[in-house]
Amino acid sequence: MRAGKYASHRALILYYIFRKVSRVKRIKVFFGNALLLAIATLFMRTVSVVWGAYVSGRIGAEGMGLYSLIMSAYAFAVTLATSGINLAVVRLVSEELALGNGRGAVFAMRRCLCFGLFFGATAAALLFLLSGVIGENLLGDARTEMSLRALSASLPFIAVSNVFSGYFAAVKRIYKNAASAVVEQFIKIGLIYVLLGVLAPRGVEYACLALVVGASVSEGISFSYMLVLYLIDRRRHIKSTDDAPSGNFSRRMLGISMPIALSAYLRSGLLTVEHVLIPRGLRLYGAGASEALSLYGVIHGMVFPLVLFPAALCQTFASLIVPELSELKTKYKCIKESRHIKYIVSRSIKFGLMFAVLVSGVMIFFADELGMLVYHNELCGKYIRIFGALIPVMYLDTVVDGMLKGLGEQLASMKYNIIDSAASVLIVLFLVPKMGVDGYVICVFFTEILNASLSIGRLLKVTGARFKIVEYAALPALSALGAAAMSNLVLAPISVSPPAFLALGIFVLAALYLLLSRLVGAISEGDLKWARGIIRRR
Repeated sequence: MRAGKYASHRALILYYIFRKVSRVKRIKVFFGNALLLAIATLFMRTVSVVWGAYVSGRIGAEGMGLYSLIMSAYAFAVTLATSGINLAVVRLVSEELALGNGRGAVFAMRRCLCFGLFFGATAAALLFLLSGVIGENLLGDARTEMSLRALSASLPFIAVSNVFSGYFAAVKRIYKNAASAVVEQFIKIGLIYVLLGVLAPRGVEYACLALVVGASVSEGISFSYMLVLYLIDRRRHIKSTDDAPSGNFSRRMLGISMPIALSAYLRSGLLTVEHVLIPRGLRLYGAGASEALSLYGVIHGMVFPLVLFPAALCQTFASLIVPELSELKTKYKCIKESRHIKYIVSRSIKFGLMFAVLVSGVMIFFADELGMLVYHNELCGKYIRIFGALIPVMYLDTVVDGMLKGLGEQLASMKYNIIDSAASVLIVLFLVPKMGVDGYVICVFFTEILNASLSIGRLLKVTGARFKIVEYAALPALSALGAAAMSNLVLAPISVSPPAFLALGIFVLAALYLLLSRLVGAISEGDLKWARGIIRRR
């Protein structure tokens, strides 16, 4: 009896040791992936912003407006080509691997690859055949037709690459996605640089053609690279088992992807309509055709890429949290009963908001310097400051969106996005012709706040987590205001070159923000212990 009792105690001790080691390993893998992907994404965003500044200087604000108009129609074609397949791959593969079923994971990939190829080819054919109709009748500018046809070639590659991207996210080897993105970006930049030299002198239409041809060719090369990575990875890491695939994969795949796809079609269509209506509304307000396109290009081709540049960190976290929460969801019948899920949700909201408030402070305080340094455009600074105030809402919505998808609440997320887009179309339709660009600013603020409120409310309801408004929002905002005021005093007597002043200013503001956050209690002792624990585990 006593030997059996001791044996059971040893078994219990070993079980808890195994659980502890497993959890530490999971945390190390998660944060290792997060750090690597964040560095890669920030690097690529930096390259993208610098490259965007070069391109805007080369083709002008009107060219950026025309290019943004082309990309608004292309975005709908990409939505049709991908049709929600990325999330389906992440969910199916992570669920099969959580059950130890390697054969099921491989089977899921085969189904998803066929799905991606079918929708990618369909979208490519439709965009190529309808490019003339879309350019003349929808976008209202025949100069977009050539570029749309060139972009159609990239759609099958994008669709299948999305399947591979979902696989690497599910198996937590996200660095392979990062490597593919780096390869694609530099090939694209090299091709476009050469093509701009040849085509840009022929006018804005051909400058846009240079941009899209370079993008299409780089997508094809990126697909080939990801295919090789996938084949090698599957052979090394996925062990085929004798277990039968768990359930009908086609039905499970369509159950995840098609509701997302149908709602994404609607949302993307509404977004395209919104982007078409903006320059038209500006013309009705009194701006000339070239001026309207230029103003549209400043906001969508210059300001938003810069304002959303640091959001790469939030997007990285959002993409990594999907498989993590998806696996946890399979282990708990009732999500509200999982303290682990509540902990992840609370931490994600808190640190997501703290980061967003810091970025917001930087954008508002250094708006003019950023606009002139990056784009040499005074108008950029004005709108960087305006939209910078909305950054906490936009960034938090990105994080919350990822958590909802990981918990199987993708339909709710898409429903809120559709409401957002429908409201945007109505506001742009009625306000922009009467108020000009101010009407569009009101539209962005209203719809972003609406979307974030609905998404956060749903997340809190599903998980039972709490939103501590003082700790999560008010104290960081107070710290940011104090840091901005103190930075102004510190930087006033300093006279250096604009780039050095901007770099020094951001460093001073960030340091003061963290210091004040600790002093007012926005960063607690528990937060510091948690961070130190993560560093030790690394």
